[in-house]
Amino acid sequence: MIKIFTLNLWRYYDFDIRLSNIINSIQDKNPDVIFLQETQIDEAKSPFSQVELIKNKLVEYKYSYHSTIYLKKIQRGVTLDKPIQEGMSVLSKYPIVNFFEYYIYTEPEKEPRSIMCFDMEINSKFFKFANIHFNNDEESAKIQLKDFIKFLTTRVEKRIMVGDFNLYGLPNYLVELGLDKDYNLSFDFKNYISYPEHGWCLDYILIPNEFKFLSVDTIEGNLSDHRGVCVVIDHSF
Repeated sequence: MIKIFTLNLWRYYDFDIRLSNIINSIQDKNPDVIFLQETQIDEAKSPFSQVELIKNKLVEYKYSYHSTIYLKKIQRGVTLDKPIQEGMSVLSKYPIVNFFEYYIYTEPEKEPRSIMCFDMEINSKFFKFANIHFNNDEESAKIQLKDFIKFLTTRVEKRIMVGDFNLYGLPNYLVELGLDKDYNLSFDFKNYISYPEHGWCLDYILIPNEFKFLSVDTIEGNLSDHRGVCVVIDHSF
């Protein structure tokens, strides 16, 4: 079994208030691997990345990566004195044995996006993962999902995909692409809301069909503008 936790960290907004809530939720759920999106290095706040600040309070997570996707020069309409490094992160109790990034197609006017691909060794077995954060536009996110699936097909592999897909209609889109035959979706196992402001689900776990979901839960408690999602998965045979 593997327990996975994902959260769009929502950058540094009220982070001094939210950090203890995030730490408490992770300790309560005790996942094997943690996926974070919208993590930053903002030197005006700290010389350390947000994932380092979290890791420092969670000693059991020995392995971590932070990926800076781009330099953010404007935030909430304000031009920054010094650009912020915007990216994604992962924390794990188990060794990360391979890591690379795939820069997915992004329209010129959109923020750049990459996907963190990594392999982990858990109890002498190897698992392939991808940390996802597509553009916050349904049509753009569809194009990016299609692009990434095509990339995986050329590699003749499937990955456990986790994160903020920004796709309200992902369950239907998987059927449209025929991916429902190859993957199982957390939302199909249990309907849930991960973006409460609009009553949407945007955060998913998509697993190859040789795996199955054992549980799917959302985590509230002022963690972010998103809810955390925690799942337990296992081989289906």
